[in-house]
Formats: sequence, C-alpha cells, structure tokens
Amino acid sequence: MNKKIIGILLIIVIAIIAVVGFNNSNTAHNPKTLKIGVIAPLSGDFGAVGENFVNGIKTAKVAYEKKTGNTVELVIENDGGEATKGLSAFKKLSEVDKVDGMINTFTSTMDAIYTPSQTLPYPIMMGFFQANNVADDNTFQITLGNDGVWNKYANYLQGVNFDKSNIVVVHSKDAAQESFSKEFRANFKGETTEFVASSEKGSLKTDATKIAGLKPTAIVFFMTPENGAILTKELLQLVPKNTQLIYDIQINTGIQYYKDQLGDLNKINGAITIVPEAEANQKFIDEYKAVIGKDPGFTSDFGYDAFMVYMENYNKDKSAWISSLKKTDEIGASGHLKFDGKGVVIPNLTIKKIEGGEMKVVERLPFN
Repeated sequence: MNKKIIGILLIIVIAIIAVVGFNNSNTAHNPKTLKIGVIAPLSGDFGAVGENFVNGIKTAKVAYEKKTGNTVELVIENDGGEATKGLSAFKKLSEVDKVDGMINTFTSTMDAIYTPSQTLPYPIMMGFFQANNVADDNTFQITLGNDGVWNKYANYLQGVNFDKSNIVVVHSKDAAQESFSKEFRANFKGETTEFVASSEKGSLKTDATKIAGLKPTAIVFFMTPENGAILTKELLQLVPKNTQLIYDIQINTGIQYYKDQLGDLNKINGAITIVPEAEANQKFIDEYKAVIGKDPGFTSDFGYDAFMVYMENYNKDKSAWISSLKKTDEIGASGHLKFDGKGVVIPNLTIKKIEGGEMKVVERLPFN
C-alpha cells in the first residue's frame, strides 16, 4: 500500500473519530430521545392542582422539542397524594420503565422515595414542598420551601392593621402543613395558639366549635384544601365577622373547594393569603393555551419550569447535571428561577386579599 493511500485512510479515520467524538459530546448535553418519568397527584384533594402541574410539563415538552429537535417521552404515574402509591410509581418508573430522569410532585411521595432516589443515576426535580430531607443533594425543588417564606409572611402580617391579641394557628395533621405552621409561629413576633385539626372531615365541625371557644381575633390556616374549606364554612357561623382570616397557599391550591363550600368567596372578603406567583408571562400563557386548550391553572407555570430547567441542564453525567442545575439563574414562566444552597428555588411571593369575592394582588414581596 503506497504512502498516498495510507495518508488518505488516516485522514478518513481521524474524521470518523472526530465525528463520533462530537456526536457523543453533543448527545451528553442534547440527547435525541429521553424518557422522563412524572409522579403527580391526579386524584384526591390535590388532583386539580396536580393536573395543572402535569399540563405545564406537557406544554414545556412541546416547547423543548421545538427548540432542540430532541424527543421526550413522558411516563406519567398518579400517586393520588399517597406515599404508598408514590413509592410504587417510583419503583415502576425506575426499575421497569428505566426512565432517564424523574419529576416528582407531591410531598408524601418524596418522603417515601427519598432514600432510594439518592442512588439513581440522575437528579430528581421536585414539584411541591419537601417537608423533610432538605439538603445539598440530588433533589431540586421548583416551588417554595420554608426558608425565606414564612418569616416574610409573618413580618408582612405584623404590619397589617388587625387585632393581634389572640391569634390561633390551625394546621392539618400532615408533615407539610405542620412544618409551615411551625416555621410561621417561630417567626411571628407575638403569642399564638396552635390548634391541630382533625384529619376526619366529619370531625371538623367539632374542631370549629373548639376554635371558636378560644375567642380568636385572627385565625391562620395551614390546611389541606378540602378540609380548610369545610373548617372555614363551619367557623363562619361561630366567630365574629371582624375575625381576621389568614391563609397559606392551600386556599389557592384548592380554590374550587372553597367556592363549593361557601358558594362564593364574598363570605371571606378581607381574608389574606400568600401565593408563590410572578407577573403573568404571556409567552407561557400562549404556549399553554395552544397545547392544552385553556388558560393555565394554579401551578401550571411551575410544571412548565420544572421540566424546562430540568431538561435544559441535562447531562448524561449525574454530577455534571447537578452542577449545571445549581447554576440556574433565569426568568421562567413562574418568575425568577434561582436555587438556594439546598436546591430549593428562591420563591417569588405575592400577597393577595379577597375583595369583592376575588383574589387581588396587594403586594409583591422582595425576591432575595
């Protein structure tokens, strides 16, 4: 074989190696096809908000595929807001479907899957609140945590003019609501009385009588949506009309429950709530309506951001994927997206007040 032919062959080999190397490098960041598992409560108390979140993910999938030319297959499992179902869904996705990444939504499922999730070859994107195990690990949370939320809410409420002489803080018997309540009470400058509400809906009327017996001047609710709505209805018949009602985010999560129980929100005009919400993102709204066929619901923007942030930082190497996610600093559908040192997004917080039966923004709290 003459030197000329050998030289040509060498050039061809080098070219092949270069192309393969480029494709492997490119695929590490922008894969052609990925299978992403999603666990969400699509039934039960949080079914509506879970559906909104998943619809946000579906919208983001379409936008991501158009932007990158890649294909993503979503494998969606319903945990019904129950830890046992969530753990089963996790095992199916990780062991049977062998997904390339996972977005989990609900708190109780995260508690159930946390330990095994640490051994996965990819990070986990968390939709809602982590009640436990918040750490610098492989889990990233796209919605508000405790840090920088309840202290701001407590400080805001201290500047609002209402009778603070006898504040009762009511919370449901679950890890998330108990954690919210504890953090709020720790940051509120003044005496508060804790009341743990029954998990049984039939016992909430008795709870309402007990709370009314405490003669509260203000009631702060950290309640699962349906139970919070039932308890509110019962309390309205027992406490003075000037009793200040204060809610956490769950009134927004399950607003339809409140409308169903009360008829309309005029019965709680003057109530105050905190919402993780930014200014309306018209681009997201247009994309969502094009894919889903209706306006976004509460948490749809977080579902969109969960998927986009997760996928835009994708890397085959788990450590590199995590490192890239930690550097997130951008404007998404739900507002400014930046994770703190424990992988929890720094929230965009809005204060709303119910006026004329509608929730109206009264203040946007500083982002920091």
